[in-house]
Amino acid sequence: MRHKFCLYFLIPFLLFLPLDALADSVNISVDLPIYTNADVVTIYGNISNETLFQVTITSPEKIVVADEEIVITAGDFTHNVILGNYEMDKNGTYNISVSYGSSVVENEFFYHTGQNVNPVDVSNRNYGFSEDDQVIIFSIAAVVIVGVLVFLARGTIFRKKTEYDKGDWASKKNRDYEKYHSEWMSDEIKPGRKEKTKFSDEEFRKSLLEDNVPDYYAILEVQKTANQSEIKNQFRALAKKWHPDKKQDEYAEKKMAQINMAYEVLSNPKHRKMYDLYYHKK
Repeated sequence: MRHKFCLYFLIPFLLFLPLDALADSVNISVDLPIYTNADVVTIYGNISNETLFQVTITSPEKIVVADEEIVITAGDFTHNVILGNYEMDKNGTYNISVSYGSSVVENEFFYHTGQNVNPVDVSNRNYGFSEDDQVIIFSIAAVVIVGVLVFLARGTIFRKKTEYDKGDWASKKNRDYEKYHSEWMSDEIKPGRKEKTKFSDEEFRKSLLEDNVPDYYAILEVQKTANQSEIKNQFRALAKKWHPDKKQDEYAEKKMAQINMAYEVLSNPKHRKMYDLYYHKK
């Protein structure tokens, strides 16, 4: 009677017992956020009989990079798969599977071909940037930076050289000339600005017919008998004194404009002669 009671009790227990409760246990340890060729993937567990394991590793492109058979003896076991033994030359998520009998155990791990890399969240497949992507990104950044520098320096790179630039003038060695050289007296064409043209002979002749023609000699503070060297030196001295960058007021700008106009007329022998004739008649 007791045996029947035990049998009745054992039958329901066996019915609800999981089918794999007495089966072999095989696991793949992937406990690092990122792997390199110096790392290993560990296969461990317990098997009741000596078993042949088929270990396969596939790349992100589904290419088999490792396919080997290992024999595991009965009992507790641990087997290390050294990643550096295989040709894994691509960054990305690799799949490792262990097949034995009719069972298959698999897992994924992220592999990087370099060292000292930042950890990556493999579960969300956020792989970051590969080395190829980084090369492309830095190349584009370098091109953009060079383009910005060329754009900022376009005035210097593409400007037309004047006669002053081409010639070997003594004024180039004079720092005061470079500092106070007025752009109003220059024929240089700068980006975004139109070329400034000087008076033609006809325009200058018409300007002398106006009633308010100033005394250019008085403006430059030179005698009517002054030569070109004296006029030039006096112009430089007045430019130092009245340059808008130094005075920084409206009167200085007007005064500098008068000084430049006077120098433009008196430094041109033809215009100066016409101007002198006008004043004699006046």
